[in-house]
Amino acid sequence: MNPRETIETILGADVFLVPCEWGTKKPLVTYTERPFEGTKSDAYRAVLEQPETNIAVYLGQASGGLCAIDFDSDEDLSAFLAVNPKLEMTTRSRGSRGGMVWVRIEGEYPESCNPAHKHFEWRANNRLSTIFGRHPNGMDYTLLVAAPPVTVAFADIVWPEGWDLPWVLAEGQQGDAKLRQQFGEPFYTNDKGALTGINEAYWAGLHAAENEILFEPDEKAFYLYNPITGLYEIESADAIRAKISGRMLEVSRQANVFDLQKRRTATTLHNVISHLRGMVERRGAFAERRQFIHLANGVMVFTGSNAELRPFSPDFRSRNRSPIAFDENAKCDRFLNELVLPAVHPEDVELLQKFAGMYLLGFNPAQRFLILDGEAGRGKTQFANVMQGIVGMANVTQLRTKHLAERFELYRYLKKTLLVGVDVEADFLSTKGAAVLKALVGGDWFDAEQKGGTGNFQVQGTFNVLITSNARLRVRLQGDVGAWRRRINIVRYESPPPPKIIYDFGTYLVRNEGSGILNWALMGAQKVLNEIPEAGGDFVMTERQRGIVDSLLAESDSLRNFLKARVLADADGDLTVTEIVEAYAAYCPEQKWQALPITEVQRQLEGLMLDLFGVSKSHGVDRNDKHHRGFRGVKFRDEAYE
Repeated sequence: MNPRETIETILGADVFLVPCEWGTKKPLVTYTERPFEGTKSDAYRAVLEQPETNIAVYLGQASGGLCAIDFDSDEDLSAFLAVNPKLEMTTRSRGSRGGMVWVRIEGEYPESCNPAHKHFEWRANNRLSTIFGRHPNGMDYTLLVAAPPVTVAFADIVWPEGWDLPWVLAEGQQGDAKLRQQFGEPFYTNDKGALTGINEAYWAGLHAAENEILFEPDEKAFYLYNPITGLYEIESADAIRAKISGRMLEVSRQANVFDLQKRRTATTLHNVISHLRGMVERRGAFAERRQFIHLANGVMVFTGSNAELRPFSPDFRSRNRSPIAFDENAKCDRFLNELVLPAVHPEDVELLQKFAGMYLLGFNPAQRFLILDGEAGRGKTQFANVMQGIVGMANVTQLRTKHLAERFELYRYLKKTLLVGVDVEADFLSTKGAAVLKALVGGDWFDAEQKGGTGNFQVQGTFNVLITSNARLRVRLQGDVGAWRRRINIVRYESPPPPKIIYDFGTYLVRNEGSGILNWALMGAQKVLNEIPEAGGDFVMTERQRGIVDSLLAESDSLRNFLKARVLADADGDLTVTEIVEAYAAYCPEQKWQALPITEVQRQLEGLMLDLFGVSKSHGVDRNDKHHRGFRGVKFRDEAYE
């Protein structure tokens, strides 16, 4: 028998043979469009039977399911046969090294591929494998086992442990069949197997299936879930582009479609990412204010009066977490006994705890902010440092009221949950932009504009705010006293300073009692979640606590309050500016207020006198035979001031 007849006797009469140049893998005929019957003609057989002609097999469907597994090393071939003893006697050939195992597959089987580990090559549809002739390296192809190929279901083939199996990765882990059904084939080829196009939607869908990713359109940002931290973290479009390009390269090698590598152009990858944006868009992905707190070792979920630590999950849609781990047995004795209890009124300890709980929740259900004021050295700053350490510095940023009215300031607050102003000056709440603070904690929506960026970003004012000051703050009321009263809580540090100042005590406490302080704050969060609905959306406050806020607001409008209390309209009366200023300076200590600077009194006085009494400034108020600046038609209520 000639070589063709020998091969057909072993492999079967339905095998599709292709003649190739001697010593190469180059076909001598066009075969991809040739019908199988054409290979049985005398002319075609004559080409196969001419001397010094290599013979290859057109695998897969063309040869009735005949496929081949190519091994480049004897070790890999031995490992495969060791777990597939029934294939010991299937057709086996050899080129330069290793061997080719020939099997007839019954039923479905995967496309041809070259796994990245290179233990083997799976050859099926549209692939040629040489079985007779001269190898390009100079040796002849030989038959190691000249027996017919064993018929086997592909699923019954056993693969050595640890070998990369692309079809398992595609179908089992990636749901490739579902992806193809939903988006179509990953690429398109013509009848000759040449690549003609790339299905960009498929590659976007593949990336979405293999990665827990979302796109927040208001922020114009991709977020990738990190299972180690349980957080969604920003991922740039450039990083995604590199991943998709690498995935296409991997598939091109597995499927032997090397033209796919050349199609990974900037335009193609840009279009894939455009598809991806639409597929994974989640507007308001992080806007929902659910009752859980993300911690270093899990997520504390509140349900009614119960709290349970649960494992990380992308379902929580979290991008902020506390760096502190939960430990139910942890205590915080020094935090309470040295920093909190000695420094504040007993009523305020629970108020501090509830604010600490809100800081951990990451939103502001009470729509209030906290001011810690009092003399220096009482522990205000250290308490603020502890709160920032428990919340996590990545979630904190500086509050700058003087910039709140500027275009780009609000963009700084994206992804932050706690705004802090430490050791601020007395005018911190009387700047032009301070009024915005009410909206930042009150649930209002803002457009945050990025400097040098494009477009606006929606930000909701659910921030927590902590302010500390050694001075009494003055609020820029602008007639909106009720709104400020609804937003402010004050804890006043009036106790004597501790006998011994510990440098950076707050940092020490977070490091050594962090989990205990966390437990204290978690109790505060539970109180907030239970109390707010029951109290109509607000904290339950004592008369003393409300009085401190009212006093601050009255002090902030001290000149108006003084004029209303001590000045009245009188057609025959008049008062000089100096008389009013001196009377105001005497009145403030009686009320335990800090008086405004003289320049500020003089600036406000003319407008207030016109508003309250309908009189304007005059330069002709006579005193001691001299003309003074003042106001006609008013006098003091109390004769003691005259």
